Amino acid sequence: MCRIVAYYGPPVRLSAVLSEPPHGLENQSHDAREMTDSRVAGDGWGVAWFPPVGGPPGMIKSLLPMWSCENAKTAPPAIASGCFVGHVRLASGGIETCYLNTPLYLLGDHIFTVNGSLEPWPGPLSRALREHLDDEDEAAVRGSTDAEMLGALWHTCLRRTDPPDAAAALREALRLAHEEAVVLGGSVKMNVIVAGRWGFVAVRYADKEEANSLYYTAGEDRWDGAALVASEPLDDGAGWQRVKPSTLVRADADGLRSEPFTLKGKRPQPGRVPT
Repeated sequence: MCRIVAYYGPPVRLSAVLSEPPHGLENQSHDAREMTDSRVAGDGWGVAWFPPVGGPPGMIKSLLPMWSCENAKTAPPAIASGCFVGHVRLASGGIETCYLNTPLYLLGDHIFTVNGSLEPWPGPLSRALREHLDDEDEAAVRGSTDAEMLGALWHTCLRRTDPPDAAAALREALRLAHEEAVVLGGSVKMNVIVAGRWGFVAVRYADKEEANSLYYTAGEDRWDGAALVASEPLDDGAGWQRVKPSTLVRADADGLRSEPFTLKGKRPQPGRVPT
């Protein structure tokens, strides 16, 4: 499985999370502690961030392993942001390693990424989820990963949520994915991060097996009070806490808090498209 991280707080260099900590995302890419199927996530990497001065998010992606990519060595120390998301990829079997299949994904004014899988994939489940997409989101799908398809489904659900609500749209997207997967004898095992300039939401969820690892920390002096979630703690500080299964974590101007995450609740209906 992949390794993911999100940061929200005072602007810092991207490298302060990606490469400077002893177990930052670069270290996790070749020495992961809690991946179930490998210690190496070397099938590409990506980082996306919101500029402190405003404007749309920026993004860098590469097919190279993070530890050997020159862009990973030179760009993160030169870019500062108060909200960003990083990803190192371990490609699922049968899914091509190519630029289009490399996370992260920019969806409007949001950053979206996933650590996990929808089963069975690809095939009938991919076709079933595509049927739920608005025309604009269906046309924007360019790769063949379940991560990109779930992102497109989330964006469609966001369009149908009035007022726009990233967490409610994520619940609806995972509910639809779960329903379609069950029909095919499959399952959902997904940790998801959605970030906006306002902060981020992160979900740890699996409908059958143990969910992939996810941790959070907030208010620690060494992070200057910032909120972070990560597949694995970035250091050995005592502030890291494991996110419980079926839990959603929110980080925004009101701080970091967690809440139970279920697939039940009022379903959004088609309506106005959020701006």
